[in-house]
Amino acid sequence: MKNLLLTSAFVLCGISIANSQEFSLGPTLGINNSWIEDIPGDTKSLIGLNAGITLVYSTEEHWGIGLDLKFSGEGVKTELRGETANSRINYVRAPLKIIYFFNEFGNDFRPKIYLGPSLGILAGGETEVILPAGTAKFDSKDLYEDVDFGLTFGTGFNYRVAPGTWLNVDLAYGHGISDIAKNGEAYNRTLSLNVGVAWGL
Repeated sequence: MKNLLLTSAFVLCGISIANSQEFSLGPTLGINNSWIEDIPGDTKSLIGLNAGITLVYSTEEHWGIGLDLKFSGEGVKTELRGETANSRINYVRAPLKIIYFFNEFGNDFRPKIYLGPSLGILAGGETEVILPAGTAKFDSKDLYEDVDFGLTFGTGFNYRVAPGTWLNVDLAYGHGISDIAKNGEAYNRTLSLNVGVAWGL
């Protein structure tokens, strides 16, 4: 029930923004550096990709609301007692962002900072455990929870490249606050760099 309520809240926010007239919409593509905390062994980050769409609604000069919907490749590499595991964990993520824009409406260059909640739905992935006798493979859905809830903090800028067209550059940190491990304890961490284009509609 809790997962259903969280998902419904994000969908309703998206519909509310989309029904407004003062918004921009466009594709975004980026690279993730992700890891997991509070798991046994030595951990190292994994590199993955993310891609999707971003929507921003703003009626105020300095404030806006953003909603992304994107595929995000995440995971972690762990080493414990001579065994190595590579966990690829793929999510469909929907971060909701409260954005503060610097400079004025008429400026071409507008730095920004933002924060907000992030909802992740597990879409799949594979975990490989490398043993002396060989490699064992597991579906990541068997090891990790279906829903990940966390917070997103970010900075970046929007640059007007043509009337009604903005280049968006974002550097964001995702901090998971829900335990994603089905057995044990684990929390997602992700650092992402994204580039996108958005058109005013």
